Amino acid sequence: MRGKVSQQVGTEIRTVSFAGPYPAYSETADVLAGCAQRKSGGIYFLAIQVGSGYRLTHVGQTGASFHQRMKEYIINTLGGNYRICDPELLPRGLARPVWNGLWREGTRACLPEFLRDSTRLFELAKRQLQLEQIFVAPLKVEDRLRRRIEGAIAIAIRQDAAASSLFPPDIRVLGRLTTEAPLEIRLQTQVQILGLPERLEI
Repeated sequence: MRGKVSQQVGTEIRTVSFAGPYPAYSETADVLAGCAQRKSGGIYFLAIQVGSGYRLTHVGQTGASFHQRMKEYIINTLGGNYRICDPELLPRGLARPVWNGLWREGTRACLPEFLRDSTRLFELAKRQLQLEQIFVAPLKVEDRLRRRIEGAIAIAIRQDAAASSLFPPDIRVLGRLTTEAPLEIRLQTQVQILGLPERLEI
């Protein structure tokens, strides 16, 4: 199913369809090699299967391409800039960070610490990425609307304790401004995503 955004005539309802899952990690093919929308931009999230459904580990938006953004995500994870969690616990819905990353305030001077333990952390990061799956929804809309959708998804996930068990609590997102008119978003996925509502007001 191709990711898309459509607007019903005379209403303020948009449909955002996510294609996926696609593997985040491969040693034989480029990232999103099997995704027809890899050169598009829009909304994306990463998730790990827990039982019969998926739980989000990250949500974002890009005005470039999904291929470029996912390549950056993989490099940043393997390079210690993003957090790394115990891969033994992730499929059970438990996130125990073994490394908190280098981008957060208070961790930006910790590169020597990462380098001292880089061999072990690199292998753990690889195993985490092998569990993560990518979902993409191409959107040809303005940057601000992409950010509003991204923020609304993050807020919805955080409201569900089980759904947010793998979701970093400090991911920075932007919500709707008081000067902006609300929009209703209909979300569609091909698999069960825990905590992701069918409709959102953004």
